[in-house]
Amino acid sequence: MRNTSNVSSGPVTPTTHVLPEVHRWLDSVRVITKTVATGQPLPEVLDLIALTAASLMGYEFCGVLIPDPERRTLTIEGSSGLSADYLAQVNADRPVRLDQPTTMEAPSSTAFRTGSPRAIADIEREPQFAPWGGVAKEQGYRSMISVPLMQSPDLAIGTLNCYRRSTHNFGEQEIALLTVLADHAAIALTTARLRSEEARRMDELLVLNNELHQQRDLLQKSEDIHRKLTEIALRGGGVAGIATALSILISRAILIEDTQSGVLGQSSRTVAFPDDRTELHADGEFRCHPVLLAGSEVARIWIAPGSSALSSIDERAVEHAALVTSLEVLRSRTADEVQWRLHGDLVSDLLGGEPGALDTVVERAARLGHDLSLGHSIVVVALSGVQTGQVDNCLQQAVRRVHLWAETATPRPLSAIHHDRIVVLIPDVGQSRTARDSAADRIRSLTGSHTPHAVATAVTVGPCTQVGEYTRAHRSAVGALGMLALTGKRDTTVSLDDLGLVGLLLQLDDTSQLLSFADRTLGPVRSHDIARGTDLMKTLRAYVASGLASGDTARALHVHANTVGQRLRRIQTLTGKDLARPDHAMEVAVALTVGDVGEASSLV
Repeated sequence: MRNTSNVSSGPVTPTTHVLPEVHRWLDSVRVITKTVATGQPLPEVLDLIALTAASLMGYEFCGVLIPDPERRTLTIEGSSGLSADYLAQVNADRPVRLDQPTTMEAPSSTAFRTGSPRAIADIEREPQFAPWGGVAKEQGYRSMISVPLMQSPDLAIGTLNCYRRSTHNFGEQEIALLTVLADHAAIALTTARLRSEEARRMDELLVLNNELHQQRDLLQKSEDIHRKLTEIALRGGGVAGIATALSILISRAILIEDTQSGVLGQSSRTVAFPDDRTELHADGEFRCHPVLLAGSEVARIWIAPGSSALSSIDERAVEHAALVTSLEVLRSRTADEVQWRLHGDLVSDLLGGEPGALDTVVERAARLGHDLSLGHSIVVVALSGVQTGQVDNCLQQAVRRVHLWAETATPRPLSAIHHDRIVVLIPDVGQSRTARDSAADRIRSLTGSHTPHAVATAVTVGPCTQVGEYTRAHRSAVGALGMLALTGKRDTTVSLDDLGLVGLLLQLDDTSQLLSFADRTLGPVRSHDIARGTDLMKTLRAYVASGLASGDTARALHVHANTVGQRLRRIQTLTGKDLARPDHAMEVAVALTVGDVGEASSLV
């Protein structure tokens, strides 16, 4: 039997020394793994890798270098022991280039490119390290090693750089241990990046989800707004109701106008919208939103200033209000066009005087809300100064304004467009001459307003008590408008009574005798003007208008008095009339007036 009592325990085996070191390494790797698993930020993971390498291997300084997205440079993104100045100088001024020739590349670049460690025992003896010699001396290291962080056998994702203060030969076992640590670091770095990317995508998904919820809410609110505004239009609230509803939705005063600045709806009378709303748009306080129909602007929504900017849902409300307003304008236009056509047909038949048509006009007028059993004065308005292409639009805008005015009167006047003029029949309910003239002037004002350069001239005739009287009254009014145009009188309201003798002559049924008398007296003068290109008729008209005063005539025509005298002598020769004789002068003046009346009547 072996005596075991004398057996010595012997020296400590290598395993006894290795186990604590292995535990230390495993604990360090476990810390890195836990840091990654808990989702710590990538810079903290990189700093931990550098700190672990320095602690396990006893290095004074360590750094983790990561390539930029284009893989052109390496910069220090994690470190242990390296000063902030060193990091700033290397990253900003001396980054490790990955696109340098191999003869000039840095140790880190070589390790990253080849996938193999690169060690320098003494950097002062290494020419390729010269660009970093200054910062190395400031930091205080003399030797270094760069070990690649390999994601796969062919792909490096960074380097682990370790530095010593003194010169140092990095042995095979040391390099092997660093390589093992670098492999764990590469796994940790890859995992951290994946977690970071996953977190970023989750954040993006959360943002997208929130945006989708917001869009859903916005769409729901938008639908609610559209429903409310549409219900108002369907209930007959009109543009005024839309303005009130929009004002409540966005907490701003609202004014909706047509393209002629006519107010269609206003939410509040306490908030003053100035008459010149072009200035509102210019100062930036009031906002203007166009209302479009078939691509053309038909109205404008004016929004008063508020305490804060409009939100996105407020903007949606304005857009929906513009859409519903355009539909309301279309509906109103369609109704107006039907009404205008019915009124126009009625007025046309009434003024045309055809017996078959006159038999039904009273009944048709009653169905439209007008009582032709009452006497009516006729107001006929002519527009001048309007471009040819704008005449129809101006007339429609004018009759719309007259119609809105008529809606406020009882009994209701009848208005229509007839032969490019506005014709309004005003019921005669015991009104005075002053009241009739005031109503006629109001109609003329409504017709010519809001249209640049347009001038309205109105003539009032009547009242007519029988349907058969309207034809003659209308013809007299049109003749009077022609007389006013011939004599250059515009932008005024007159009645036949105001025209005296001319008014009486315009009421004659047969104007042929008038024209015959005028032609016998002044025909030679007209013929002379046509043949010679002279202005004798113009001179004669000015002479009569100035009360037979030659001096005033010369000033009115901007010619010398001698010129006027010569022309008057030529007129006397052609007519055989002595203008110095009162009876001859009166005959010439009457012929001039009668001729104008006959010519004006021929324009009907």
